[in-house]
Amino acid sequence: MGQENTTQEKEKRSTILDSVSNWIKLVALIVLVMEAILLLAMTLTPASEPIFTLYPILMLLLALAVLAALFVDRLQHRKSDIEKIKATTELQKVQQTVKVDTMEISVDPEKSKTRELEKGANTFTDNMLQFSFKKPVGDGWQDPKFIKYADFVRSTYFSMLSDDKLEELITANSPYGKLFFNAKIVNVVFGETEIIEMDENTSTEAIEDYLENMVEKFKKEGTEVKEEEIKEARIKLNQTDSISKIGFAVDFKIIVMDKNDMDIPLMNNSLPNLFLNFGMFNKEPIDSLNTEENSILWTTTNKLKNVMVDGQPCKNFSIYRLYRLLKNDDYIYFCSAQWSPQIEGAHFAWDSLKKSFESFKILK
Repeated sequence: MGQENTTQEKEKRSTILDSVSNWIKLVALIVLVMEAILLLAMTLTPASEPIFTLYPILMLLLALAVLAALFVDRLQHRKSDIEKIKATTELQKVQQTVKVDTMEISVDPEKSKTRELEKGANTFTDNMLQFSFKKPVGDGWQDPKFIKYADFVRSTYFSMLSDDKLEELITANSPYGKLFFNAKIVNVVFGETEIIEMDENTSTEAIEDYLENMVEKFKKEGTEVKEEEIKEARIKLNQTDSISKIGFAVDFKIIVMDKNDMDIPLMNNSLPNLFLNFGMFNKEPIDSLNTEENSILWTTTNKLKNVMVDGQPCKNFSIYRLYRLLKNDDYIYFCSAQWSPQIEGAHFAWDSLKKSFESFKILK
């Protein structure tokens, strides 16, 4: 609220300065017209008249008035420009901005926390879980739905494991396992889920760069790397020996984790620790990262090579993802959005997806 008042005060001050500037310009114009009238009167007045000697003095005074007015105008504009630069700098300090490919995402950590959640026909609000966001608009967007973490894992990796088996697997591989498994998820999907199938030839741009560098390194050391060894390394790095297909949809997802489910004393629920843990599972190159005390924002790009998308071969398939971590006294929130320009109609979905992601708010 204090920041909004400061912004309004600056806007009012700028308006006043603009008004003063316009007034000074008007005065200067009037003075110049008077100068012209005095000059004309001087040429028409005989030199012997007493008033004749006063014309130059009056014209000089008016000229000095114009110069003073212009000086004041420049001084006020300079002050206004300095204030605008300061205001822009302050805004840049507050805003968290990241990029993915050529697209920019910007959030305001201060405004992301509110004492009263937004409501409205186009706003999804959950008072119990203490968050709200603007729903994506446009054809193709489905209504927000709640799903269990286990169902999310099954639908993404086409796993047939039961809830008990998944819980055992998730809690065994992460100190935050219980926190994840008991999380409540709100998912908003665009269109239908596509099936991305992978085989031994599937890779990513990052993996191929890594393999190329390693082969070059071994060559310099005098060791020849066989093609079969490269193939085995590719399969291991891409995990296609254990994951043969995944489900993908353009969507906006919010994972809400209750802090009461964090019962491992070894790790705390700080955002940096959570970020490091997520990074262990999401092995994607980070495009951009911006951190604040109560908000971590980052983006990734995953460029898949040699996959089947919905039954059709695809040599290159790009997935762009937005991530954000923030928390309040009761919950930890993990926001994610994923998008690909190669999904039919996805170009029309990006703006709505971006606005929904940026609009996310939680209770203080």
